[in-house]
Amino acid sequence: MKVWNHSFTQRTTGLSSLLVGLIWWLFSASVQASVEIEHWQTAKGTDVYFVGSEQLPMVDVEVRFDAGSARDGQAFGLAAITSQLMGTATPKLDERAISEGFNRLGAQFGVSVGRDSASLSMRTLTRESLYEQAVDLFEQSLVEAVFRPDILEREKARLEVAIKQKATQPQSLASEAMWTRLYGDHPYAHPTEGTLETLDQLTIDKIRNFYQQHYVARNAQVTIVGDLSRAQAERLAERLTQRLPGGQIPKPIPPVNKVAQTGQAVTEFDATQTQIVLATLGVKRGDPDYYALFLGNHLLGGSGFASLLMEEVREKRGLVYGVSSGFRPMRAAGPFVIRLSTQNAKAHEALDVVEETLKGFMQDFSEEKLDAIKSNLIGGFPLRLDSNAKIAGYISMIGFYDLPLDYLDRFPEKIRALSKAEVLQAWQKRMDFDQATRILVGQPQ
Repeated sequence: MKVWNHSFTQRTTGLSSLLVGLIWWLFSASVQASVEIEHWQTAKGTDVYFVGSEQLPMVDVEVRFDAGSARDGQAFGLAAITSQLMGTATPKLDERAISEGFNRLGAQFGVSVGRDSASLSMRTLTRESLYEQAVDLFEQSLVEAVFRPDILEREKARLEVAIKQKATQPQSLASEAMWTRLYGDHPYAHPTEGTLETLDQLTIDKIRNFYQQHYVARNAQVTIVGDLSRAQAERLAERLTQRLPGGQIPKPIPPVNKVAQTGQAVTEFDATQTQIVLATLGVKRGDPDYYALFLGNHLLGGSGFASLLMEEVREKRGLVYGVSSGFRPMRAAGPFVIRLSTQNAKAHEALDVVEETLKGFMQDFSEEKLDAIKSNLIGGFPLRLDSNAKIAGYISMIGFYDLPLDYLDRFPEKIRALSKAEVLQAWQKRMDFDQATRILVGQPQ
């Protein structure tokens, strides 16, 4: 669905194996290439995005909030732990009753959180007896959330283990260093899950206040994809939002104008391989140059064995098993990242080849190779829309980042129309690799 996965953590419950098999069989048999998105607002001002689909008697629903870790303030991890506690208790139901309720209905419930947003999602059959009960359970989990101290302590303990485990993983160390060095004191800089120090300071009162401030109707977006009529979708959106407080939209995420720390940073780590990250600022979601940057990146390092980086670093020199590059557009300028790992003795050589390849790409590249990448992207685009879940993910992105409703139809046409000169111009204008950070975790020689 997306080049980058925007969620730090996700919890799901339910969905019978029979339903999974049915979904797989039906969606693998047909591909939906065109999506008609309907948009309106609820009585409380919540944006709703809806796509009707009669392929299966089921519906995917997501309620998304501008409540990601960029809203943590100094309480790092607050958004993540609030999200994890959603769906664990209501005034009438405990965690076991909620989980068993979704399981009994053959429905799936999930929560996720990233830097920009947090969401609750549900997938359920649309047979009336099952649908009504699943919606009722989902609504209670959303609007009647109760935060219990015992579950908070359990989730804090789980996150503490995850944070400590990350300290033993060179890939995680390199990723955390990247965010810190790119963003400095910007809200994107800190880990979504927080730190051991800040996690210990999170309380029920802080979580309740965060929920009351951010999980409100004006800060919400509802995405519905599946076997419902427009009228049914309208009733569902009203039902999910009518009991939410009206609330306010948070202030915009501050812009990012430059990389906080450029240059090279080496973290010593006892391993046979060195993890290497070269990163700089990319673009925010909705930037008009994104199409050209996206296409160019697929030639550079985003298309596996067809990319220039794989050709130069792996195939010609055998320095790595894999190397990749990608953009992560966000509310503010997200990162552009090149990642690879190699033997310690080859680390500096591999990084040099990456930079040489990048420099050459920024100056010129084969139009024939670009056309081949373009054809693959356009030809494979329908596979990005071959399930309700993928469509829902795209539509949620379109709504949250205020993209045009015809974005999915427009995307292949935009890619097809791009020339080599336009791709080069976009990269030369927008990407400044003098403002880059290089991170090596291992024992580079």
